[in-house]
Formats: sequence, C-alpha cells, structure tokens
Amino acid sequence: MFQLWIALTAVVPSLCLDSTTMQAHLKAGEKLLGTYQASSSITSRWMSAYNDSTLVQNLNLPGTHDSLTWSVSAVLSPFVQTQDITLFQQLNNGVRFVDLRIGIVSEKLRLFHASYQLSSSVELVDIFWGLYHWLDQNPTETVLVSVKVDNGNSTAALQRQVYDLMNGPEVSDYWVHNTTLPALGDARHKLIPILRLTMDPNNIPDYKPFGLNLARGWKDNNANISIKYDYDADNNYRQVVYVQDLYNPDADDEEAAINKKYEVLTTHLNRSVATGFENTNKWYIGFASGYNGVLTTPKQLALGSTIPRTVGVNTLIRPYLQSNRGSYFGVIMFDFIGSDQRLINATLGWETSWGTKTFTITSPILSAMIVIVAPLLVF
Repeated sequence: MFQLWIALTAVVPSLCLDSTTMQAHLKAGEKLLGTYQASSSITSRWMSAYNDSTLVQNLNLPGTHDSLTWSVSAVLSPFVQTQDITLFQQLNNGVRFVDLRIGIVSEKLRLFHASYQLSSSVELVDIFWGLYHWLDQNPTETVLVSVKVDNGNSTAALQRQVYDLMNGPEVSDYWVHNTTLPALGDARHKLIPILRLTMDPNNIPDYKPFGLNLARGWKDNNANISIKYDYDADNNYRQVVYVQDLYNPDADDEEAAINKKYEVLTTHLNRSVATGFENTNKWYIGFASGYNGVLTTPKQLALGSTIPRTVGVNTLIRPYLQSNRGSYFGVIMFDFIGSDQRLINATLGWETSWGTKTFTITSPILSAMIVIVAPLLVF
C-alpha cells in the first residue's frame, strides 16, 4: 500500500497550442469526446501519488476497450456500444489507457468500431486535441493511446497521417517518442502511443522510430499472446508484453461465455500477479471485454442479464481484484466502465467501499438484427 501524497496539480498553460484552434477541435470532437468538465476527484490526478522514477509498465492502469462508442444510436447500441460514459468522464474517473479505432474516409482519419463509423464529422485529430486539453488540466498524468485500423487497411496514406499527427512540430511535445514505456516522470503531461497498426518507414520519408509497435504478433481472438518489442542493435529484444484478448469465447450460451471470459482473464491476471511490480521487462494487458457471436452482446458479457439471470464479467472480476489488492495487474481493459466506479478503484488497489454502482442490468429480446449485424463486428 502506498502513502498518498498530492503533487502540485495547478493547471498549466497548454504547450503553445493556439486557444482558438483548441476550442475548434473540442467543438468538432464533442460527439465522441463529450464536454470537458473539470474534476476535483483524486481519480483525475491519481498518478500524482507516484514518484517520477516509477516505470509506467509497473503501474496498474484501468483502460477502456473501444473508448469512443458511448454515443452510438439506440438502434445499433446492442452491437456497437461498449462504453457508457464520455471519454472525458472516463479520464476524470481514472482511466489511463484508451483504445481508438480508425479508418480513412475522404482522405481524413475517422473513428470506427469495426466497420461502423462512429461519426461522420469527428476526426482523429479532434480526439488527440481533446486529450491535449485534458492533459493541460491534469499535468501530473499520462495517457496511453492505442491506435488500430478497424476499417480498411494500414495504407501508406493512413500511416503518414498518423505519424504526422503524433510527430508534427506543433504537438510533438505532447507525445512520448520512446520505443518502450518510460518512467512516469518522462511521461507526465504526455500521451504514450501504442501502435496496433503497421508503420512502414518506406511510406514515411522522415520516419524516426517512436511508440510501442505491437501490430505484428497481436494474434486475433487469442487468450495468450506474447509480443516482443524494443530490440537492441544486435536484434535482441529487451521487452515483452503479454496480452489476453479473447474477445469472442464462442461458447454455447451467455453464462458459458461469461464464465470462459472470466477464466481466461483471471488466468492472465494470475501471471501478472506472480510477476510482481519490480519487473523491468514484462508488461501485461488483459481485456475484460468481448461478446459471444450472436448470442451475447458486449453489454451482456460485461454486465450480465436478468433473463436469463447471469452475472457479468465486470461484477465477477471485482472481488478477484479486491482479494488481490496490492498486487500487480498491469492494464485491464473494460467495457461499460461507467457502470461501477469500484472497477477502477479495485484496479488501482484502492478501497472500493466509496465507489458507486450506477447501472441497471437489462436484457432486451434480441431481434433478427443480431444475426445480421453481430458477425460483422470484430473486437
């Protein structure tokens, strides 16, 4: 257990970003970012409790899978929605790993969940500027930003745009440019790029290595992934990340799917717990999220149902985290994280008695639309 000390958290000016441009991006991105509201909660600045020398890979990090899907239409929400609060609310509540899915439409980078475009107007650059704004208000924090191509391919044009957005001179100081996870002191008031897309140097003439490139080796729908990265001059790897990303358990029914997902998640977490906080070359990312073919929606897997009565992964995993309080979990990626603040508290190793449980579990009768739409989704 650590002693909580609060560092200086006064809001600092943005790093020379034009305020008019900032406001334009916040307005343009509002449908997916939400509206920023300052928070006085310790969850908005919890990293201030850690020394600068703390390695980011040794932190327990609450994360959200498909972080921008909170505002999809009611008709499509059973199949597309995986979050229930805005991106700004997620960050204020303690989330520090966000998951962005992209594709090119009319030469602009747009946001997707699988093949579904989340907004016809919001661009990736708007989301990035929203994150810069949040960091300006919470300068003790860092946010890990995973970017994955969900619609189309990782074309040369797409790679160049992503590279330029993260390395342009105006915003470069908001990004960590290491190829491995830094110490927290080198990451405060910055974003850490987690690249789940190929970045071919041949497509980017002025390319300089940056970010954690985890695209090659991230096996699809797999419970036990290991990805080596950060190679030295002799091509020997120095870091490895272990990922549990079984997003479709392919079970016989909802209860079996939830139980299988819980089993693979706790197996993964048992490994991270055994590794401990002091390791310097292993990192862990575990997904609590998923669905089960046409039988179980993301919301049902996360929150369970009333008919038939099931208890979701979010409810099942909280006692595990509480019973292992003080242990190393790494990153845990949740769906519907706004349903219960205690999930974030438990991931961070905090007391959970003051967390709030805000959701009501429902189980709509699934129509034939599931049979048509669900198979198109790839999580």
